[in-house]
Amino acid sequence: MDSPIVILRYAVLAILFAPLLAALSIALLPGSWPRRVASAFALIHLLFTAAVAFLAATELTQRSDYVTKNAGAEAKEFSAFQPIFVPGDPGFKGDANSQTYATTWSVLSVGKAQPGVPPADVQFFIGIDGLNIWLVLLTSLMTYIAVLVSWRSITERSNGYYAWLFVLQTGLIGAFLSFDVILFYAFFELTLIPAFFLIGSWGVGGSKRDAARKFFLYTLLGSLLTLTGVIGIVVTNPTPMLSPTTPTYGHFPANGEMVAPQPGPITFSIPSLMKNVNAWSNVKPTEAYRSELKLQKATATAAAAKAKAEATPNDPTLRRLADDSEAARSRAEGESTAAANDRDHYRGLQVWFFVALVAGFAVKVPLVPFHTWLPAAYAEAPMGVTLILSALMAKLGTYGLLRIVLPLAPEPSVEYGLPVLGGLGAFGIIYAAFCAYAQRDLKLLTAYSSVSHLGFLVVGLFAFNTEGITGASLHMVNHGLSTGAMFGLLGFLAVRYQTLDMNQFGGLMGRYPGFAFLLVVISLASIGLPGLNNFVSEMLMLSSVFEPSSTSSVGYWLAAAAVAGLFLSAWYTMTMLRRVLFGPLQEPTTATVPTGLTQRETIAFALPALLCVVLGLYPQPVIDTMKADVALVVKAGDNARTRSSDARP
Repeated sequence: MDSPIVILRYAVLAILFAPLLAALSIALLPGSWPRRVASAFALIHLLFTAAVAFLAATELTQRSDYVTKNAGAEAKEFSAFQPIFVPGDPGFKGDANSQTYATTWSVLSVGKAQPGVPPADVQFFIGIDGLNIWLVLLTSLMTYIAVLVSWRSITERSNGYYAWLFVLQTGLIGAFLSFDVILFYAFFELTLIPAFFLIGSWGVGGSKRDAARKFFLYTLLGSLLTLTGVIGIVVTNPTPMLSPTTPTYGHFPANGEMVAPQPGPITFSIPSLMKNVNAWSNVKPTEAYRSELKLQKATATAAAAKAKAEATPNDPTLRRLADDSEAARSRAEGESTAAANDRDHYRGLQVWFFVALVAGFAVKVPLVPFHTWLPAAYAEAPMGVTLILSALMAKLGTYGLLRIVLPLAPEPSVEYGLPVLGGLGAFGIIYAAFCAYAQRDLKLLTAYSSVSHLGFLVVGLFAFNTEGITGASLHMVNHGLSTGAMFGLLGFLAVRYQTLDMNQFGGLMGRYPGFAFLLVVISLASIGLPGLNNFVSEMLMLSSVFEPSSTSSVGYWLAAAAVAGLFLSAWYTMTMLRRVLFGPLQEPTTATVPTGLTQRETIAFALPALLCVVLGLYPQPVIDTMKADVALVVKAGDNARTRSSDARP
């Protein structure tokens, strides 16, 4: 009988690939069967994912407690991400329940395997840790809600629609679960294909195909730049080797002195790359420093030898010693110049790779000014797809920043992240908030509101400290719940009135009290009312820019922009509620009498609303699962700041 750990490894595989199997099955179904099967499958997948997430959360919380109680453990035992329930994990010999937090499943062989050396293969490396567990569960929840929201709005070729929806779910879950950079990129790109067909084939406007094409090409361009950055990081950070068969992650003693490691095979494993980046970021400056000290010593020796030779010009021995000392000084100067150039070249490349990585993720977020594809895509997409775009696909961008950019390009993230990207995020908070206020289409209002809140998230990420990373990780979940539920509620109006023009609505609280109540709850969660979920994560992110050890005076300006954004969010949201829900009844003309909430709609809207309340009152269990992995990311930032301060004259 398989051990519990082995069973959970299969469970992770099921979470990933079951939607793909469902897509293949649903594509063959006729009539009204696709939506019924899709609804049943999405619910089963949600319950199954929730059960696995609960078991994973228990282990992750125990790990976080251990790291908290043993401050040195994170340096010795947790120097890189350690995903649990990894399919293909060999475990330790004789212990089926043990975990090595790695996999033996290779997809593409790049180099010859060697004992004791991390494989240079592209691997099928997936697993669960504190940074992705709740995003995977959020994906399952929002897919279920998207199916319910689409129940009455998708009436043509529904089998194809739901099939593509589950393919999109597979891509999203695969990206969140991936711990191999190429595998992550493959799933990251996979999401473009179903999204393109969902927008272009089932869109609600006359420009749906143009919107789909713009979305696809714009995000593809950014993704190709990200691929360039990924390859660059992999190539410039090979495994540091002590010997041909022994990796090392720092200088080692040999022949009475400390010797730098030699470049070994490349790796695509994100945990291995984390260790490699940290190793080379330490080794190259250290080599430059040691070479400079050697040059200073050789220069002093050469000067002393030259002085002695000049004092006794007829002594050939002193002249020979002076010449030898000068030759040694010249060699030391060459070595010092080479080491300094190597250090500067490495740092320069990391900056360019950082820019390339950020390009694709900034488009996906989207971060202003890389958001120009968003209005058309959100407006033309069917409501269930818009819900997925905002609640989940936008999180691929912020998750990529958290999982890839911060750990693998920490020094550029420290140097340029908060001033440049944090600045763009702060500008986006204000700009998108004014754009939201100017909208009369409720769908576009919510879309720009999402952009504004995601700018806040980018600021929190690049604060690069515990409060910022914790708040940003939590806010990905919180924002997904609130914005997903908001688009779902707009779907309620779109189905009944075929319009979302805010000027045509008024006094709906009297006609739809249940809808009005849920809309108010979700709206208050969106603006960060205390007691609801967004308040917790936004306050954590806001406090992160006041941390003096990790931010500068620019943090105060970013905080001011964030506070202004919160005020503007309340302004346009409360204005929307006043116009739509209060005053005399005003409705667009319809052919039939609109009905109230159905049972399916009540489930779809009440479930995220309830979670907004729960996470607002008691977020600690979610935060506890993240602590160990947040500490790893923060440590990468702290190490980068230490290196930067040591490099300053």
